[in-house]
Amino acid sequence: MTKLSDIERQFLSALPDGRDNAVTLLNLSRALNINKHKVSEIVARLRNAGYLVGSSKSRPNGVYFIITAQEFWETVNTINKSIQSQQVTLDALMNHEERFMRE
Repeated sequence: MTKLSDIERQFLSALPDGRDNAVTLLNLSRALNINKHKVSEIVARLRNAGYLVGSSKSRPNGVYFIITAQEFWETVNTINKSIQSQQVTLDALMNHEERFMRE
């Protein structure tokens, strides 16, 4: 795994185990004294480094350490739905590609 920054280590220390204990990005941002966007970036970096950071959009919503198979698959499915939604948006935009092609 990659070397973690101080804020990433602090984030991991503040991250609860399991979905039932999920903490919102806003609460984490306040606890770590950073903005919410930075917390989202940290989540992405940690996931890309192999940390099992789960997320839930239903109550309790927020992020947490994945500790069960159900939490793992819920997070995988949530990410997959986001990818599919983004693909639909990209495809719709690409329908107009010819309008912006350079000669």
